[in-house]
Amino acid sequence: MAWVVAAGALPDELMPGPVATFEFVAREIERGVLWMHLWATTRRVLVAFAFGMSAGVLLGAAMGLSRTVDRLLHGWLIAGLTVPRILLFVMSYLIFGLSDAAAVIALMVTILPTIMVQVREGTRAIDHRLVEMAEVYHRSRVSIWRRVVLPQVMPYVVGTARSSLSLAWKMVVLAELLGRTTGVGYQISFYFQMFDMVGILGYGVTMMVILAMVDLLLLGGWQRNAFRWRARSGADA
Repeated sequence: MAWVVAAGALPDELMPGPVATFEFVAREIERGVLWMHLWATTRRVLVAFAFGMSAGVLLGAAMGLSRTVDRLLHGWLIAGLTVPRILLFVMSYLIFGLSDAAAVIALMVTILPTIMVQVREGTRAIDHRLVEMAEVYHRSRVSIWRRVVLPQVMPYVVGTARSSLSLAWKMVVLAELLGRTTGVGYQISFYFQMFDMVGILGYGVTMMVILAMVDLLLLGGWQRNAFRWRARSGADA
């Protein structure tokens, strides 16, 4: 509704309406350009997210379980949380060149500290009395991890997965704007130089819709499946 009101109040070249924007998206789909750039952006996000989550969960769990590891990595973690994001992308492009690998590495480093913090706190929050109780009843190690430890840690892992994926989607636009020739960020930069607001909104809105679908369907489904054991208490994804 706000979009329609703004489009009515401003000139078309400054704020095109939803109809004009979706007509542009339809033309881009017919040309095959939209899918090519969306796939380039999606591929970079998924690769960085997979490596970032894997490393972040391992390092965060190690910091939560070991004070020695926590002391060793604490300074690096603070530095990672405070460094400006744009600095990571500029340095990565200067070190590795203008390539997809450089963009993915910078993206992975961007989301890694946030994942580590959440998983570390989740590991610290484990109720060890429940673990000791399971040991008293002679439950196996596998059973203790599956039935006692993982259900306590999973809310932190799923929560940080959703926030980190959202952050990765936003930061990949910056990476493509700075140093790539494909992707949604590159297209937004291109249409910005052409002062074409329809193109900017077309790619921006399309990316927002895809991000919402991935969050609701993929991560939301994962969350519902992981927490189905507490469905009776009324929890929802």
